[in-house]
Amino acid sequence: MAVILQKKVENVRYLFGSPETSQSRYSQIKRTFFDNKLYELFAEPIYSAPTNTIMWNTEIFGTAVSYNKLSPTDQNITQKLLTTKIQKILEAAKQFNDATLIDFIYQCIEIPSMESVFLVRSKEGDKVVITQWGFISDVAGDEKGLLAKIIAIKRTDVVFNIVYEDNKNEAAPNQLFFFEYEEQTVNKISDAEGKIYLKDVKVDEQIKAYRKEDNNKIDEQSFFCYENGKYVLTVPRLVDMTFKVINQFEKPVAGATFIFESNGKTTTLISDAEGKIILPKQKFNEPVLAYQIKDEQKINEQNFICPKDTTQINYLKVIEEQPVVETPPVVETPPVVEEKKYQMKIKVVDKNNVIVPNAQVTLEYSNKVVQKTTDQNGYVYIDDIKPNVQVKIKAILKEK
Repeated sequence: MAVILQKKVENVRYLFGSPETSQSRYSQIKRTFFDNKLYELFAEPIYSAPTNTIMWNTEIFGTAVSYNKLSPTDQNITQKLLTTKIQKILEAAKQFNDATLIDFIYQCIEIPSMESVFLVRSKEGDKVVITQWGFISDVAGDEKGLLAKIIAIKRTDVVFNIVYEDNKNEAAPNQLFFFEYEEQTVNKISDAEGKIYLKDVKVDEQIKAYRKEDNNKIDEQSFFCYENGKYVLTVPRLVDMTFKVINQFEKPVAGATFIFESNGKTTTLISDAEGKIILPKQKFNEPVLAYQIKDEQKINEQNFICPKDTTQINYLKVIEEQPVVETPPVVETPPVVEEKKYQMKIKVVDKNNVIVPNAQVTLEYSNKVVQKTTDQNGYVYIDDIKPNVQVKIKAILKEK
């Protein structure tokens, strides 16, 4: 047991008759809510008659700090814990179907002020404990100390529907948003149905919602939390645009550098081995300018509109310079004049100058040896013979 608070019973009016009954009241609460340890909300009061003091003890181990000495963030944590714990105790009391028990719990919850609330922090987590319970101040207007404060702190779950700007009926999943409320900042990602849930938010609390781009807040909006409120956050549809660089022959061009201007940004990308370039996260239906730089001048300037279809290919056309091939000069060759050929006529006669038909004649010329037979007139012929060719002739006469 750890003593949280020790205080003289002065200037307070006890709800249950006398301070001596405080221990029995605590025992009653502990017996009633023992199984789920809801009784831990109440510090155990031990009354000392000689000194007219009460020591408030708790079974929870850890460092206990009074509400008024907590930081604003820890005060918010304490209020949430307190609200949740009281709601659980009242729900548990209602299960007994006993109006007297419920009224008894309401009376126990009453304390003079939030000074009676302590946050106990330990390795097991944060817990809340109340002291001086069952008392109300004699000061006018303070009769409903804690209960009035708790009833005023209504909390609810807030659901944000995340949709696309171009189609507010289409849910936008996997969208990161940041929320500021109750002196804290949390980030949430929309689920498959495009929903983001903020649990246990104060009713009437202001909530700021925004996205981040380059670590800067964008599209900031403010809301007030209402019970059963409906909230919608819109996001632009972001599309990865696919480009393909082709030359004048419609062939892909690898290693081509293009500059893109879109969404107020400039991006430089290089085409891959297939001529493809992926320009990520472009706003649907927004203009995109693409161009190259040569000699400090823009060339191949082309305009596009970001399509909804992520499979669409946008072509970037370039003119590739072709290498110049020098053709050697044509040398005219003079026509070859073929040397004329003639027919050579040879006549064979005997010693009496009489023609010899059917004589065997051997002709040798131009590295050739040709045998012929004289005709009836004693002639043999050599066709296609060039001028000035020497011919050796040998004739053999047949004896009669």
